[in-house]
Amino acid sequence: MEHKFGETLWRASLAFLCLMIASAQGSIPAETQGRNEAHIEKQNGSTEKRKQFKFEVISVRPVKSGWEGSYTSSPLPVEWAAHPTPNGYNSRLRLGYAILVAYAPVMGHKASIYTPILNLPAGSDADWYDISARISDDDLAAWQNQTSKYELFRSAMQNLLTERFKLVIHEHPAEMPAYKLVVGKKGPKLEVTPPGFVPPPGLTLESGGILVPPGRVEVPPVLHFYAATMEDLAGFQTGFIERPVQDMTGLTGRYNFALQLNTLSDDDSKEFRWPLGALGLELKPSKYLGTTIVIDHIEKPSAN
Repeated sequence: MEHKFGETLWRASLAFLCLMIASAQGSIPAETQGRNEAHIEKQNGSTEKRKQFKFEVISVRPVKSGWEGSYTSSPLPVEWAAHPTPNGYNSRLRLGYAILVAYAPVMGHKASIYTPILNLPAGSDADWYDISARISDDDLAAWQNQTSKYELFRSAMQNLLTERFKLVIHEHPAEMPAYKLVVGKKGPKLEVTPPGFVPPPGLTLESGGILVPPGRVEVPPVLHFYAATMEDLAGFQTGFIERPVQDMTGLTGRYNFALQLNTLSDDDSKEFRWPLGALGLELKPSKYLGTTIVIDHIEKPSAN
């Protein structure tokens, strides 16, 4: 008899996977813990030194009461939720996610996994906003040439939240449960991607590799990774388990491999749903030093 989680779980997993890939943010590399500590120190001790960057025109409109949606049901492209447009920002998103876009060290859907928010007003998860903002023509060149960390965009979002929501926050380090992706005792069992290999069509991973989701009639469902890195695999596990997963394998190549959903186990733990044993890999419990955002003050947005 197929396990009760089979059909329902893999469909939910696939929907989440599409969202995760669309948000295009990978896992935290092993060395990032030190960078995160530096980020926290900077945020706590040197906030006044941040480069200030502002939108020239801002529109913040509450979405009508009763609207229920998600990033995937938004009429706007999902990748816009966490990334700027060529001349500003345009998205429908919730208040908590807007704060993460502005302040979380990790951008994208997985930001909430690495950066908890405390003191968010009750019920704000149901408050959605259409935010449309544009920068000045004088700032356009700098905006379009900012780094992949989007310092200017994050600064502009911080100013938007301060001006329109009267947001005041402070940040402090937070140790949270995590996992390490490591090589098992018998070594990796991974197929190295051959030179010149052309992967089939699928979802593009952050590294440029390809992930092919399972077919709707594929039982048990199997995820196929092509020309993927261990960072890609750690990123997938992070999104599914909803805990930080750090790549500690030391494997730096690209690989073709598959993950089969475990539909037979009675263990409900998410870390066992896409088992890694067949790849000669495993997840080990660990700790991650992240950042907690604490809201000191926030108001409903001022009128446009």
